[in-house]
Amino acid sequence: MLRLVANRVLQGVFVLLVVSVITFALLSAAGGDALSEVSGDPMVSAGAVAEMRRVYGLDRPAPVRYALWLADFPRGRMGYSFHYHAPVSTIIWPRLLRTLVLAALALALAWSVALALGVQAARRAGSLWDRASEVLILVASSTPRIVLALAALAVAARTALFPVGGGGEGAGVSFARALPPAVVLAAPLVALFLAQTRENLRDALAADFVRVARAKGLPERAVVLRHALRAALNPLITIFGYSLGGVLSGSVIVETVLDWPGLGSLSVEAARHRDVPLLMAVVMLTAAAVLAGNLAADILLRLNDPRLRDDDGDRARRRRSSSSATRDAAATPTV
Repeated sequence: MLRLVANRVLQGVFVLLVVSVITFALLSAAGGDALSEVSGDPMVSAGAVAEMRRVYGLDRPAPVRYALWLADFPRGRMGYSFHYHAPVSTIIWPRLLRTLVLAALALALAWSVALALGVQAARRAGSLWDRASEVLILVASSTPRIVLALAALAVAARTALFPVGGGGEGAGVSFARALPPAVVLAAPLVALFLAQTRENLRDALAADFVRVARAKGLPERAVVLRHALRAALNPLITIFGYSLGGVLSGSVIVETVLDWPGLGSLSVEAARHRDVPLLMAVVMLTAAAVLAGNLAADILLRLNDPRLRDDDGDRARRRRSSSSATRDAAATPTV
């Protein structure tokens, strides 16, 4: 497990480096900077704008600016936000917390609904549970998130059943305010998890090891939850690692429509005002969160399936034996 974590961390550092290079190159190629709006103000002279560009280093070539940013970022210095007139680190951490709350709540809702309905649908093929799961999969997968977000906004405005919005920059995380955007984010995940749960569990219930467990006289609840469901979880855990990226990308629309102050709405503001340091920080933290989700999925897979741990151990032993044989061959004198 430690070898797995170390390999994934090294791969993640390389991926983040590539992401930072591509993102900075695209932002530089787009042209303009955070002072472009100021330069159009007739009250600000061209000399003042040029001096501000010099002070903030915006007049330097793009490779130099990227090298300076890369040297500061690992030490937690993410730059200065020209739009908010504050260090990026003081702006982004509260926003990241709010988006992670949404992501965690959306994943928890999607898993709960998918497992509860998927188990019933797999056990009772052709029943009302099965038909309801088919309808839910169709509706949840075919409805765009922006439509769901607008529907939630309309319901909130007409019924006042739940508040909408984050309550301002200084407000804490509220479950009541987080629930509507979390439900909207969870809808496509429910369709994905539910379809996988129903099909995988249905296949597992028809497997030989389940017949053996039933023949031993185990209760049906234990057969389904302890044996069949555990065998059906591997694809779901794999999908969980990749679904975090979908949640974070979908949060851009959902947070903007439902007025939730997270990373999604912050990225829109940063792109609108060409705030490169802020946008770079958003992209890097989002990529790091996706990599962390994939690592968590790999760990959960090995905790759920001992065969994967055995395979990792066999590969490690083969590498050790191969390297030992190579050393012995190199140390053997030749005639």
